[in-house]
Amino acid sequence: MPPPCLPPVLLFGLGLACTVAPLTATALSAAPNHQAGVASAINNDVARTGSLLAVAVLPPLAGITQRAGDLSAALSKGFPWAMWIAAATCAAGGIVAAVGIRKEASSD
Repeated sequence: MPPPCLPPVLLFGLGLACTVAPLTATALSAAPNHQAGVASAINNDVARTGSLLAVAVLPPLAGITQRAGDLSAALSKGFPWAMWIAAATCAAGGIVAAVGIRKEASSD
C-alpha cells in the first residue's frame, strides 16, 4: 500500500512540471535577446531566494516552531496552514505575473 502522502506529492510534481517551464519561458521571452543571459540569471536567483524564504518564513507563520512544545503536534497542526499560506502566495504571484509581464515589440 502506498503511503498516504504519495498522491499529493505526485500532484505537486505534476503541477510543477506544468507550470515551471512555461513560466520560465514567459519570463525569459519578455527580455530582449541580447539580455537573455541576464534574464536567466535573475530568474534563477529569484527562484532560489523564494525557496530559501519559503523554508525560513512558512514554518513560523504556520506555528511550526520548537517553541511550540511537541514538534510533531505542531507540524500536524501547522502543515495545512503552511500549505494554505503557500497557495495564497502562489496565487498572488500568478496575479502579479499576469498583470506585470508584458512583451513589448522588439526591434531585434
